Amino acid sequence: MSRRKPPTPLTIGQHLTVASARMLFGAMTSAMCLTRGFHPPGWDTLRYGLHREETLDYLAVDENGPHHAPVVFIHGGGWMMGSTDAYSHDLLFLGEAGYPVFNVEYPKAPDHPHPGILQSVFSALKFIKQTFPDIKAAHLMGDSAGGNLAVMAALKIANPALLKTILPDLNVADVPKVLSVISLYGVMDRQTCLDGSIFGADTMIESYAGPGALGETVDEHHAITPMDLTFKKHPPCLLICGDADPLLVSQERYAKHLRAEGHKVTSKVYAGGIHGFFNLTDSRPKALSRQDILAFLGGLKS
Repeated sequence: MSRRKPPTPLTIGQHLTVASARMLFGAMTSAMCLTRGFHPPGWDTLRYGLHREETLDYLAVDENGPHHAPVVFIHGGGWMMGSTDAYSHDLLFLGEAGYPVFNVEYPKAPDHPHPGILQSVFSALKFIKQTFPDIKAAHLMGDSAGGNLAVMAALKIANPALLKTILPDLNVADVPKVLSVISLYGVMDRQTCLDGSIFGADTMIESYAGPGALGETVDEHHAITPMDLTFKKHPPCLLICGDADPLLVSQERYAKHLRAEGHKVTSKVYAGGIHGFFNLTDSRPKALSRQDILAFLGGLKS
């Protein structure tokens, strides 16, 4: 894989913002895991790279049950925080429906800025295909920043010229074919994060990709959201968000863009859904999202 970029230089104030966000996010994750337990039975942890955070958790399916193409899940956390631990329970429904799951961990910004995280995602995808030779194709899925990473990876696989900007030596044949991509309240465009409506979003963007990502337009090295890219192909796409989520604007912009370009997209918006509902306390948006994800995946067979 390509050489990693050095850490993003930040001001003292920005470092404090990042540290505070990590402390809050970590406390929430710990409380969640203490309540439900860290890892339910069935998960195995595998290492796909040399960095200590380049690991993935693998959930196999019952040999006597249905078998479908796997789901590769990428967790959120503003590219700066979060962990696979917060999702172990909430991805079990996929395994129960016959979809093996790979829950990907990755190094975080600002120590590992763009394109480092995407490079780790591709390392994980390459590892999956090498380690599980029967896997030829997969569904990509993620929430928040992970939704962004899932869609970005899917686009770069579907449009190999885009992949060359971050991994010029990688052949798309080395990673699974993307059957579909699912974003739960993902970051689909930068402007939603830079219009002042989301506290700390500018620091999040700068931590991830440097000050060059803060402009109204960006070059190919700072193209960090799907709306920054020009592409011809897009896998079938499911976009999910709540109506109380500030990133709903981002989803609506992307859904409108995909429809205008003739791509297959399904957009779901749930009443009362807040950012992060997928792995928070059980709620109606959470239950509906699970139903819609399984319906979307099942509908791809026809």
